[in-house]
Amino acid sequence: MATRRGRVEDSERQVTATPPGGAQRPGRPRSALLHDAIIDAAVQLFIERGLEAMSVEAVAARAGAGKASIYRRWGSKEELVMDAVAHVFPEASEPDTGNVRDDLLASTRELYELMGSHPAGDVFPRMAAEVGRRSRLGRLYGERIIGPRRAILAGHLRRGIERGELPRTTDAELAVDHLVGTLLLRKLTGRLKRSDDGLAARVVDMLLAGLGNPEV
Repeated sequence: MATRRGRVEDSERQVTATPPGGAQRPGRPRSALLHDAIIDAAVQLFIERGLEAMSVEAVAARAGAGKASIYRRWGSKEELVMDAVAHVFPEASEPDTGNVRDDLLASTRELYELMGSHPAGDVFPRMAAEVGRRSRLGRLYGERIIGPRRAILAGHLRRGIERGELPRTTDAELAVDHLVGTLLLRKLTGRLKRSDDGLAARVVDMLLAGLGNPEV
């Protein structure tokens, strides 16, 4: 019986085989099956072991692939993990309802649900350590995953200031820290899974009350 590794690599050979007539197609098309297997294995091992304890060899073994297949696609373990993590994070939505509370609530609920999901939510504890020690992976994660989401939340606040819903003195960066930091702390301490669905609304309302939003 063929092993998983044999089946996946056979699939890649079929995809990249020379077509009838002997004309070689330009480039080397990637096998979607093999690519997905590698991505899944990298995410699982990162969650289970963290960056330092995992290896490309372990990813290859779990994916049923050869190391050469991985290094053809990614130049380093960090690049592989970052692409794998980005793959499981959906693109953040950008609500613009015309009301600062509704915008903040929509984005905070989305982040709450993401942190509680699998496998995306399980990435947070491992990645928090990378961000904290300013590793290359941590910086990439900040740029590609956290940065865009923080920018969306800051945009909600800026529009609220422009509409007169929030004071001109509002510190948008500190306000975003309150929203993201509360959820992240609960995730890291294991309390997020015990929180009810109303947590996002309470976090947003506490922030707006502190900022002096007249509608809260």
